[in-house]
Amino acid sequence: MLTTGCQEQSEAAKHGLIYCAEGAPLSFNPHVSNSGVTRDASARPLYDRLLELNPVTQALEGSLATTWQMSGDGRTYTLTLRQGVKFHHTPWFTPSRPLNADDVVFTYQRMLDPTHPYHQVSGGDYPYFYSQGQDQLIKRVYAQGPQQVVFELNQPNASFLAALASDYAVILSAEYADQMQRAGTPGQLDTQPIGTGPFYFKEYRHNEFIRYLRHPDYWGGPANIEQLVYDITPKSAKRLAKLLTGECDVMSTPVASQLAVIKQDQGLDLSVQSGMNVAFLALNTQKAPFDKVQVRQAIAAAINIDHLLQAVYFETGQPANGLLPPLSWGYNPSLPARHQDLHRARQLLAEAGLNKGFDMTVLVQPDARPYNPDAIKTAQLIRSDLAKVGIRLKIITQEWSVIQQSMASSRYDSLLSGWIADSADPDNFFRQLLSCSAVERGNNYSRWCSPAFDQLLDDAVTTTQLPFRLRNYYYAQTLLNEQLPVIPLAHALRTQVSRSDVKGLMLMPFGGTVFNKAYRE
Repeated sequence: MLTTGCQEQSEAAKHGLIYCAEGAPLSFNPHVSNSGVTRDASARPLYDRLLELNPVTQALEGSLATTWQMSGDGRTYTLTLRQGVKFHHTPWFTPSRPLNADDVVFTYQRMLDPTHPYHQVSGGDYPYFYSQGQDQLIKRVYAQGPQQVVFELNQPNASFLAALASDYAVILSAEYADQMQRAGTPGQLDTQPIGTGPFYFKEYRHNEFIRYLRHPDYWGGPANIEQLVYDITPKSAKRLAKLLTGECDVMSTPVASQLAVIKQDQGLDLSVQSGMNVAFLALNTQKAPFDKVQVRQAIAAAINIDHLLQAVYFETGQPANGLLPPLSWGYNPSLPARHQDLHRARQLLAEAGLNKGFDMTVLVQPDARPYNPDAIKTAQLIRSDLAKVGIRLKIITQEWSVIQQSMASSRYDSLLSGWIADSADPDNFFRQLLSCSAVERGNNYSRWCSPAFDQLLDDAVTTTQLPFRLRNYYYAQTLLNEQLPVIPLAHALRTQVSRSDVKGLMLMPFGGTVFNKAYRE
């Protein structure tokens, strides 16, 4: 087995690229998981979306759809699909036709219709779709001829087109779904994926590697490399070691403390990209004492953000005055900077009747994430800060699958986590993380539900008038800074390291890397 593994790695190095990734996907369909690792391992290599966001200008561009029109009342969108887009041809599926409107209708009906044959396949949960409220927004989706698809909405929504460009809005094959259903194996739709993307799925060895091969008929032109291997290596030190020895060509999410070594190595190239992300501490507001706003404010006042940035992020982060990063067009520049104030923290705890402090726990994933290069160290620094005001923090390190079980039953005090937006629209941050609908779907880690906050979001997306939308998002940020269901910590720059002979990689500000233009000199 070891000999076979070495031969496979050697072939990949010769004819493609090996990407050292920080984790294993939970699925190969981003519809059914809100895991960033799942999205990165599937959305870009395997699939396409109807629209794309330009990574530089953040403007909408065509992808599987070439043109789109909105009705005068803002409730109907008609999209014309690209001609001749071919699905993957694999040993287990041979497409008989190119992409058409039936594929788009199937993709959305599966998520919209609880009676759809595929709705309950893979658990029946579509975190992004539901957290964005699209199940309530989209009235129906139907084909208007083979190359036109129509979305009818229940009310106008200025964020709708941006949602179509999300990495979670990939388009599936209706023909493949029909074949799998007839074969009695519908689950393969999400585990043996078929898409239209630049690579097709070859194999997956659980927690070891994923192998993709070049899609020769890709509508955007064949990828430069023949194959792409995701080498699953959770520990950052091991990823760097593999990069230095040539076992990997590209390394995801280096720890900030490694950057000095990386910069000194002339055989390595460091890519840095502004990120649409935030790291935060989410407090379970449905559990005492975190249901008291004074307690949440006290925790925020006790945390030394400046120290955290120096010790964890080094030169790769900036303080988060709110959830939105400065890169977002909805960012409120008037939000006050937060600095440690232990006197205020103790005063707030006394007001809450907790002048002697209390015990609490925090759930932490052990692996580095693009928004937080060292979550365990972050938790340790927060523990030290909170101890100064009598709050005794216990750190519980768990894998994400175990953490999800705790959150589903509300058996937790707090969670150290973060978010990477997949569009430039502020709604992508706020609705996903803090809306009432997101509580039900598990994305709202604070379990905070405010009808007033939801109303601000709903009103903001019912118009295309930017000043009105900005006003509502500014109000929303002010409300969040008062209530603090989540405590924003930092916005991280996105970093990635590659060997110097690898060119053409594109690090996306919304997450993921585009490999189809990559090549080796």
